[in-house]
Amino acid sequence: MLNIAFGQSKYFVDNLRENVKRGLRQKIRNGVWPGWAPVGYINNPKTRGVDIDPEKSRLVRKVFELYATGAYPLHSLANWCVKHNLRGNKNNKISISSLQKILQNIFYIGLMKFKGEVFEGTHEPLISKKLFDMCQEVMAKHGKKKDIRKHHFAFLGLLKCASCCCAITAEIQKNYNYYHCTKKKGPCQEKHYLREEVLTKQITSFLQKVSLSSQDTERVLSELQKDEERSKEKAKTTVQNLKAELSAVEAKLEKLLDVYLGEVISSEDYKIQKEKLMTRKVELGEKIRDFEQKGLSWLEPTREFVLSLNQAANLVESENKEEMTTFLKTIGSNHVLENRQFVFAPKIQYKLAAERGEPLLLAISFVVPL
Repeated sequence: MLNIAFGQSKYFVDNLRENVKRGLRQKIRNGVWPGWAPVGYINNPKTRGVDIDPEKSRLVRKVFELYATGAYPLHSLANWCVKHNLRGNKNNKISISSLQKILQNIFYIGLMKFKGEVFEGTHEPLISKKLFDMCQEVMAKHGKKKDIRKHHFAFLGLLKCASCCCAITAEIQKNYNYYHCTKKKGPCQEKHYLREEVLTKQITSFLQKVSLSSQDTERVLSELQKDEERSKEKAKTTVQNLKAELSAVEAKLEKLLDVYLGEVISSEDYKIQKEKLMTRKVELGEKIRDFEQKGLSWLEPTREFVLSLNQAANLVESENKEEMTTFLKTIGSNHVLENRQFVFAPKIQYKLAAERGEPLLLAISFVVPL
């Protein structure tokens, strides 16, 4: 009798476990997350879905934005979360490892990964895929091993020697910061030792050429806003093409599932191909929304360019050297010291602005022919 009772109990437990798994799989296929909602979302007991947390979502979005700048490592963000009282959904402190998981979680762009497979969620995305990708790039860079420095020099890591391409290092002499070539490849013909104050003055001189005051920034953004409405009409054809590509991606997803069910490809290959198609589907969805809401795709980069000109003006005023370094890396490349002169290759729009010395007119020329 005991053996019979034990066998019946085991059958009941196994059957219950399988039903639970089946229910979870069906829920995830329907686009509903079956577990605890990530930070920034809350579980809705009525709909049994996941909704955006009206209090925490703003802070979580800010975490992504701050990390994407590259100026906030994980430990700084953890302190930021403590300062702004951002805690987990179980009221637990957000640790560095938790932050890393948050920043890598595709749930925030509208997708879900369950047991290695990616699904499209019915929940509202908290951030754009563009912002998510920027965070992944920053995380990949931060993952590289860095040397522990005894002293902090604002422009260290920005410059290379123009003659031998060695890194520019820095040291303190008589209470002043000096930058010079490391000479790791041998003797260097470059002149040595450039004081940080002189380097700062050279950098500030360039920033002044591409600066746009807050008043002029508002004027240009106002022109962009007017042109935005006109651009929406012109974007209809592009939207139709994007929707056609989106339909093609959805068709590929259906064919991929048929191939997988027919046991033509392995489970691992199916998951890899599905993740690529799902990611492309999210990208197309965002582009369609951008065109429908903002008009032509060049409007947003132009707006960002105008705001960056205003950021240059703010940097000149604040004299924040660390932010100057980040800004210079963003707007150009090949930063070198040549004969004690700071030289680099700015992106074309910043080069034109610096050469003309009239960034306001340059910015308006993107929108209204001069």
